[in-house]
Amino acid sequence: MAKRKFALFASAAAVAALLTMTLSAPASASSSASDAPADRYAGGPATTAVDAEFNQAVAGTPPSGLPCVSTTGATACFEANGDKWWVRDTAADSASAEAFWENYRGGSLYRTGVCRNSLGNGKWGVCNKNYYEDSGLRWSACVYDASAGTLIRCSQWYP
Repeated sequence: MAKRKFALFASAAAVAALLTMTLSAPASASSSASDAPADRYAGGPATTAVDAEFNQAVAGTPPSGLPCVSTTGATACFEANGDKWWVRDTAADSASAEAFWENYRGGSLYRTGVCRNSLGNGKWGVCNKNYYEDSGLRWSACVYDASAGTLIRCSQWYP
């Protein structure tokens, strides 16, 4: 199987003018809003809403050498060969670890979603997706308290 190639964004500034998504509330247009993952996760500004995808991770073990990003309580990695999100819960805090991702095509936000690992502290989980080979991805590791319905924190965007 041939490896897939993705355009990975060099920084959040490279996509600051692009559209964002909403998971919990309709977004409103604003030119001064933050591009931070937590702000976008919670319903940041947008001129067009993109429906969010949600997947519950199943147990697995990731291959070594994947690009990853972490925050206290969560690590999120992407395996381009197979389009898999690997998410590890790294804290015994009763919260879930998540990979929050955005997928861009032709310079616009095309898809967005979350891969949630509710398997417990120290466990890896995987979500299998399918992206166009000419698309770009960026992601963040987040910690989410499902019982309270509250996003606790997210890392910076990767890449």
